Amino acid sequence: MFNNSSTGQSMFYPRFRDSEPLVASKYYTENYNCDLAIPSYLGIGSCICYTPLIEALSLKKGRLIKLLTAPLNYNEKVQENGYSIWENNPYIEKIINADEIDPNIMVQLTIESDNFCQSRHIIENICFAHGLRPRQLRGSLFLSHEEMQWGLKTLAHLKRPVVCICPYGTSSSTTDSPWHLDNWLELVDYLKNKVSFLHIGNNDFEQKSLSIFAPKTTIRQAMALIWASDLYVGFDTGLSHIATAFQKPTLVLWDAVRKASLEEDKQEGFSIAHLRRWSYPQNQNLVILGEKNKEVLEDCLEFILKQLNSFNRLSF
Repeated sequence: MFNNSSTGQSMFYPRFRDSEPLVASKYYTENYNCDLAIPSYLGIGSCICYTPLIEALSLKKGRLIKLLTAPLNYNEKVQENGYSIWENNPYIEKIINADEIDPNIMVQLTIESDNFCQSRHIIENICFAHGLRPRQLRGSLFLSHEEMQWGLKTLAHLKRPVVCICPYGTSSSTTDSPWHLDNWLELVDYLKNKVSFLHIGNNDFEQKSLSIFAPKTTIRQAMALIWASDLYVGFDTGLSHIATAFQKPTLVLWDAVRKASLEEDKQEGFSIAHLRRWSYPQNQNLVILGEKNKEVLEDCLEFILKQLNSFNRLSF
């Protein structure tokens, strides 16, 4: 229990180490007559990691899911309805807005999620807590026919293959690192005659001048453009989860120092598990460490050129 200072009322607040996994989520699921209670005060990527749970539970129950959650905290900034991750999901019957019941619900579920176990990938951890196994180790996202066509039309002026790059993210490299801007410029310059580039990113972050196609998008539009691209390179961020969900050849950059500080803020010792918890084994995952920035850049170039060779065999 804890005290809600705004109302003076005692509120339910479970601690994972004192109880069964995701006990707060299960508590609210039962009390509000739904199938799942999922936090929304997380990053986009963290929310995407819950989508395989919805799919697995729906298939196990043989029916559609009633979901207790709230609008993503990005919705007002990108002018969307707040449920962009769940839109067009065939496994969801109804979404109950937890914020209209009590904003503290999402606060509690977010704290619980941030401090959840580190044993395996976060998708596996979440599903295991519900007695399930994910059907695949990637997000379960769905675009409409119209959205897919919009993505293809928006990129129609670019020569294939199209490389989608995202040089942003909460854990992206700081301004004193070559991976803040310089290495991205070098990457684009080296490959500009071989591929086309799409520069994409969350509008919360500063815009970096790379002199390539960089449309301003909503989350749904970003999803459509990533789907319509041929491969993806970017920092560990929500868009990397989207690229993985759409099974694009994906390279993810991990700034070890930045990621470690963010994980340690949640709980001491968490940083050692961050790659196991968040990275997808089907992706190329590169860790930025100290002065080895050039080696990582060379690995990025090698990844793209390898994919380009495979595309050429398919007559691009």
